[in-house]
Amino acid sequence: MTESTQTPFTDVPPNAPGYREFRMMAEWASAIRDEPLYFPYSDLTGRIGVTLATGVEPPVETPPDERGRPRVRDVRFTVTREGSECSLTLTADQCSALFWSESSVEKFLFPSLASASADDAARFLGRLSDAWYGYPGRVVEVCALAYGYGSQVPEGPVSLDAAVGLVCLERASPKLKLMTLDEFERTYPTGAARGFRAPGGAGTEVEKLAGWRTHEADSIVVREVAEFVSGLRGHYVRFTFDGSELVPWVFPTESPGTLPEEWDALKVSEGVTVAVRPDRPYPSHVSVRLEGVTEAYSIVPLEPPRAAAIVLEADPIRDPDSVFWTDGAVEKLLLPYYASVKGRHAPEFITLLMGKWDGSIHPAHPAATLAELIPAALLADDDSPPEVYAITHLPRSEYIDGYTGGGAANGGEVAHSPALEHRTALLTLDRLGGFGVESLAGRHPEG
Repeated sequence: MTESTQTPFTDVPPNAPGYREFRMMAEWASAIRDEPLYFPYSDLTGRIGVTLATGVEPPVETPPDERGRPRVRDVRFTVTREGSECSLTLTADQCSALFWSESSVEKFLFPSLASASADDAARFLGRLSDAWYGYPGRVVEVCALAYGYGSQVPEGPVSLDAAVGLVCLERASPKLKLMTLDEFERTYPTGAARGFRAPGGAGTEVEKLAGWRTHEADSIVVREVAEFVSGLRGHYVRFTFDGSELVPWVFPTESPGTLPEEWDALKVSEGVTVAVRPDRPYPSHVSVRLEGVTEAYSIVPLEPPRAAAIVLEADPIRDPDSVFWTDGAVEKLLLPYYASVKGRHAPEFITLLMGKWDGSIHPAHPAATLAELIPAALLADDDSPPEVYAITHLPRSEYIDGYTGGGAANGGEVAHSPALEHRTALLTLDRLGGFGVESLAGRHPEG
């Protein structure tokens, strides 16, 4: 699996690979499927490289979760600054996931990188955090972070620096470009002033959302509430409880407003997650293209069914804030976080997610107990379900469950609850080439 490319030392032990190097091997073996990978290393540095060339035995080869899945060709990321559109196309060779909100970076990306960097975690995450939150906004803006494990073998020794790409808007150009963390640090000062408080007063409108149907709040409900509030950066949230449903009420700014008088007595909690960089440009458009498919599919704003014929604008608290399109990204970034949120319900949740991802469970199958999900997986061969090619995460869920276009405000149906199942969206392609989107929770008879 690994073999030294240098002449062995005679007087001191060789500088053999350690935990971080083996993690790099595992990351690349997960990213590049169905290819034999070889990992030579240097006695002088202990650094590992990765290559498709033979010469180190045995190779490492990881099979794909589902061989027939449509392959993402690229993701096009667009921001609009001062009336001008700036776009960047990120190919599947370059990366396997993209994050454009503070919440998604903190929940999905940072934990995985902290684990992979081991004893260097504080230093590495400090560097990345300084770039993500502390960029000098008058010169450059970091609009998104890309998970740098793409489908192309990197050149030279592998390092954690190559695991992250920064999607940067250069203000003078203006144009978007993808930079490595090291390149960004050599080009721009970091640790600068971190934005400012979001403008606006208390606001006059409050929006009541569907809540968690529960008779009491346990640790799992509270964890989902935390995840929910994290996604609503810059919005004050109050919670009411009537004995059967924990309901969030969302205000338009970070300042608290007032609840309707009849609900104020039922208030049980409140909170706000302040956006560190409210000046960060939000994408005006994000679209994904598949290999062999000419038409692109819009995920920001999330594309409604064709029959709906609704033109939507990008919305930071309703549209997806991240997208994952490879086995490696789903397994390494989505699964650990979702399992931690769902607690004792993780087995059902993970079985549902991975069953739909690998094609053994129909994308529209409703959430169920583990005992009900196993027969569903065994019977999937009797159908010709759409193929899931990517997964997105949403701060809110109205666009997905019972989706007829834009949620209740646009005549659509409100989700059954803000639970994680309803905020995990599966992007699908059917056998006729039609794009679709399904909630992980599936379609319920009553919906």
